[in-house]
Amino acid sequence: MAQDTKNFKVSEFACKCGCGTNIIDQRIINMAQKIRDEVGEPVRVNSGCRCAKHNARVGGVKGSFHTKGLAADLSSSVGAAKLFEAVQKLWKDGKLEELKYCIYYAHKNFIHIDCGKERKNVFEVRA
Repeated sequence: MAQDTKNFKVSEFACKCGCGTNIIDQRIINMAQKIRDEVGEPVRVNSGCRCAKHNARVGGVKGSFHTKGLAADLSSSVGAAKLFEAVQKLWKDGKLEELKYCIYYAHKNFIHIDCGKERKNVFEVRA
């Protein structure tokens, strides 16, 4: 069972539709905390776990790592570009070993992190 961290409650990662789904992996919460510590400002969980219905409603891909509790979308008043830079730095410094993928959605001002599966590239920018 996942545990709260200094700045995040497990409940923040629950499905936003209110269904109660919350199978978030502790690694996601820990990564969010490390990112928050790095930027030194609050970080918002836009989306953590998603039930299949909510995932479809928000346009998530079938089998999304959100539906498995292995992903989160994050934003902050510092901006997604700064979050993305922080993730890259932490990963380069060996402090986000569990990170498998990070997308910077520039047009929507948030980042996606997951600990799902290895990809060809760890980092991606979508304009």
